[in-house]
Amino acid sequence: MDPRVSETDLKIGSQILVNEAYAVIKTLGYDQNGPILKLAEAMSDGRLRFEQEMGRQSLILQRSTDLVGVELKAGDEIRIDPSHRVAIEKLGDRKASRHVLDETPKITWEQIGGQNEAIAAIRKAIEYPLLHAETFERFKFSQPKGFLLYGPPGCGKTLIGQAAAGSLAKLVSESKPEHQPDGDKRTPVTGGAFLHVKGPEILNMWLGESERMVRDLFEQARARRRDGALPFIFIDEAESILGTRRAMRSFNISNTLVPMFCSEMDGIESLHDVVIILASNRPDLIDPAVLRPGRIDRKIKVSRPNRDAAAEIMRVYLTADLPLDPALVQERGGEHVRAVALLVEDIIESIFRRTEDNRLLSIRLRNGQNKVLYRGDLVSGAILASIAQRAKEKAIDRTVQSGQPSGLQTKDFTMRRRSG
Repeated sequence: MDPRVSETDLKIGSQILVNEAYAVIKTLGYDQNGPILKLAEAMSDGRLRFEQEMGRQSLILQRSTDLVGVELKAGDEIRIDPSHRVAIEKLGDRKASRHVLDETPKITWEQIGGQNEAIAAIRKAIEYPLLHAETFERFKFSQPKGFLLYGPPGCGKTLIGQAAAGSLAKLVSESKPEHQPDGDKRTPVTGGAFLHVKGPEILNMWLGESERMVRDLFEQARARRRDGALPFIFIDEAESILGTRRAMRSFNISNTLVPMFCSEMDGIESLHDVVIILASNRPDLIDPAVLRPGRIDRKIKVSRPNRDAAAEIMRVYLTADLPLDPALVQERGGEHVRAVALLVEDIIESIFRRTEDNRLLSIRLRNGQNKVLYRGDLVSGAILASIAQRAKEKAIDRTVQSGQPSGLQTKDFTMRRRSG
């Protein structure tokens, strides 16, 4: 070895430069490239075991010098050298996962309009155990593990889930240590973590990959809980991965995903202090084993808004500080705030009015009765938000085209039926 080379620079896994006599003349450091594997086990002698895809052998690798003494656990992502002999470095968690948001959603209950019953039900289920912890402890009542938000699309299921996470995370961060039961060895909750998953993201063409993603999702939640956060797993379009199992010869993904999900919820390694919220437009397609008591045992319906709820939603988007056309304000008595309130009433009246212009279709029910559906029967929070958004776009275009300040007009909210 060249005497100018320090022994401290010779690290396990680093590259070296040798001369024709194979004497070390320089160290080149670690190779900056190499595959990334997930750790299966940190063995007692310091070696690391990695599992690869189905049908391929496991790998047992030695740690690099920089990894000696570093605490590693199953599931960590490790970069190995191109020769597949040495584990080089532990990679970051990629924010713990692509599903974990940087911070708990800041949506508040006040930002959700028209769903008072659903909001009251879910707040009672998730907030009461924290606000009245001593009472719940006296009755030996444990907080429900999971909730199902179901209803038509665009009615606020995702918003309610985000608001629930934000509200509960705020409560647990403000709660006092004495709220924790005596003898509880678990880490005190100091914040929240929101894991948002769209059901179809779990589906994968490779056998066993979807099940692995479900395991990883729950493992991330447990890891967050160990770090002091209260994890929320929000699964949108839950029926796509937790559908009813079928008895058939061909392979069905639900036949393996549903048992995996259920075992993660209440298997040998019990799930503590993790809130699971499912959202679905078709709860009838979800496997009954998922919805049984002890798992997802709180079912909350998020209905379409009625006239009063629709007005409440519209007031969220049409606030008193929005510019109105001066002529509109004059027509409504010259008071801006009153003009906005009357404009909301006119919009809701035009949507829910039972006229021929608002008639959409006539259907015949199985019992022989005919039912006519009007525009107001199919309205949703998303539709109301779209109406407000398009009206604002029209007002902006009018201002840009004319070069003069303009405001919202009644005609901006007019909905025209498409011909054909």
